[in-house]
Amino acid sequence: MLASIKFEGNRSISAKELQSKIVTAPTSGFFGKTARYYDADLFEIDQKRLVRYYNMKGFYQAKILDIQDQADDKGRVTVIVKIEEGRRAKVAKQDFYGLEKLSRGEVHDIDVALPIHPGDEFDEDSYEKAKDVMQQKLRERGFVQADVDGKVEISIDDSTAHITFTADSGERFKFGKVTVSGNRRIASDEITFATGITKGEPYSPQAIALAQQRVYNLGTFSGVRVGLEPIGDDPVAGVRVNVREAPFQTFRFGLGGSAEDQRWVLPRLHGEYANRSLFGGLRRLELSSTVGYAFVNSPFDYLPSQSGITSENSAVLTIPNIWTPGLDSVNRAEFDREVQGGYAYDEVALLGGFLYRYKQHSFAPSLNVVRYFLVDLRGSSLATVVNTAGSNAAIFNDCPNNCTVTFPELRYTYDGRDSAIEATKGFYASISLQQTIKALSRTASTTFEYFRMNPEVRFYFPVSRYLVVAARAEYGALITEGNTDASPFTQRFAFGGQNDQRGYAPLQQSPKLGASPTCVPGPFPCEDPFATQTVSVGGKTALLFSAELRFRVDFILNHLGVVPFVDASRVSNDTWKNPLEHGPLEISPGFGLRYITAFGPIRADIAYIANPQTSVTVGVGGGTDPRTGAPVQVVLPTRISTSCGNSGPSCLGLQRYAFHVTLGEAF
Repeated sequence: MLASIKFEGNRSISAKELQSKIVTAPTSGFFGKTARYYDADLFEIDQKRLVRYYNMKGFYQAKILDIQDQADDKGRVTVIVKIEEGRRAKVAKQDFYGLEKLSRGEVHDIDVALPIHPGDEFDEDSYEKAKDVMQQKLRERGFVQADVDGKVEISIDDSTAHITFTADSGERFKFGKVTVSGNRRIASDEITFATGITKGEPYSPQAIALAQQRVYNLGTFSGVRVGLEPIGDDPVAGVRVNVREAPFQTFRFGLGGSAEDQRWVLPRLHGEYANRSLFGGLRRLELSSTVGYAFVNSPFDYLPSQSGITSENSAVLTIPNIWTPGLDSVNRAEFDREVQGGYAYDEVALLGGFLYRYKQHSFAPSLNVVRYFLVDLRGSSLATVVNTAGSNAAIFNDCPNNCTVTFPELRYTYDGRDSAIEATKGFYASISLQQTIKALSRTASTTFEYFRMNPEVRFYFPVSRYLVVAARAEYGALITEGNTDASPFTQRFAFGGQNDQRGYAPLQQSPKLGASPTCVPGPFPCEDPFATQTVSVGGKTALLFSAELRFRVDFILNHLGVVPFVDASRVSNDTWKNPLEHGPLEISPGFGLRYITAFGPIRADIAYIANPQTSVTVGVGGGTDPRTGAPVQVVLPTRISTSCGNSGPSCLGLQRYAFHVTLGEAF
């Protein structure tokens, strides 16, 4: 029985890699071993395979020095292969022929794109790949019929390689007529314009791929295929666009719910209406409404004073290709009712802007007008606090009952993921920049003036077909300007919930306002009126890092995934330059289950804060309500900690874990 194969002298290539290139294999198996035996005749052929593999890697002097087989007293054989690698050939010279129709700059670009260059160690795989890359680059420059061959001359004496690439470029093609088929109600001219391909332009495979993306992004077609007509004798590439129209009007309804620590939404009703050819043409109208009942903390621990109906409603009108292919006009109107444990408010928002998409890039400049009204910071006498808290009023952003914020926004996104629903590889980056318009952003007594930025990056790396490593980093900064520190709490940063810091309940990692002092109800004034509730009011800076190991465990249950993860974050109100200046990141390891579906994974996560940081609520000063003349209750700064012990009313307990059930990946 063959116990193992050992290699000696293989300094450049691992034993595992060499083992994979031969037929002879040792006995293997964990619970039950598959017996394999040593065949000397077969191993003679394997020796040739090993030498040939070394040659492919540039070791043309490699040879097998000796083969030894050692048997123990149980008849198990160990084969020892002694190898002399010799010197590895390096590329000394690289020549190109057949590129006379290209400019010097095009030749340089092709040379740079090749995976092998003079000075590199020679590898036959890299050489073969270089021919494919060169052919691809020629076709990207309009040489549709380009073909590339080559040869390599090896000098054994000095271990050098001379590579010669020979290209048969053919003629440089141009785009011909664009022909559309499969359309019934949408005019061919509109589809042709959307492709961005103009007759007479140089041919490019990238232009074909971009045309298919642009036509599909119109949202009117369920299927799009863009390709070339059969190539003839003339250097003209005709384009064929085949489309399949989707139903122009669709209705969708759904019933669901969500569960998070300290907030459940049950039931959640969702409805959508889409008209993909409004008034004819390619105008698209989308209406969406989601209505649910938010239970705070849960249906089993119900707080009627803080629970209520929550809703999200929107209408979006998109007019594609308004001046140039890929440039859409987007107009949006929203009405939302937000209900959280710490606050509730109504919101009306209007957005007018543009969306330009080019390959994986998208640019979205817009003008936004947002009106917040019926604002209620739960448990606090907000209207009186704002008038009497002095400098403390800025922390909850001078939006006592209603306020308006107007700001232009520029959003850029690069999406290099293989899937937006369940990414397994790629890179994603986005940044949002906002600047308020001072004269149009205010309450009755306060003007908002600030700059806000929020960049984010995500990485996805497949280790194997069963494991994906995912990571994310996000930063946020809100920089107030002028003589005021005011900003709406809805524009500040707060973490917590199923999609960022999962060790906290939604929006609970944030500076907090103290509310509901201990002496209410009771005599007034009273001693030591510490807060019994807190209201998250957001911070000016935020920093978040997340990492996940996404395992597919179909061998346990089909479509099941398990995800250990860690979230580390910090939200601060102290300085926009350094969110860690007044405390470290709070780190929350956790564990999640995923059930993979066609519309995204159904996800359940639980996380535990490993190093919870003690914080202190913002106190509320006393005084007199200027409208009624009645005294206003003082709320002293109150400690928030996981280790209150016997501190009494001066400390509010902090929960160190949270659970979340929802649909879709965390990022």
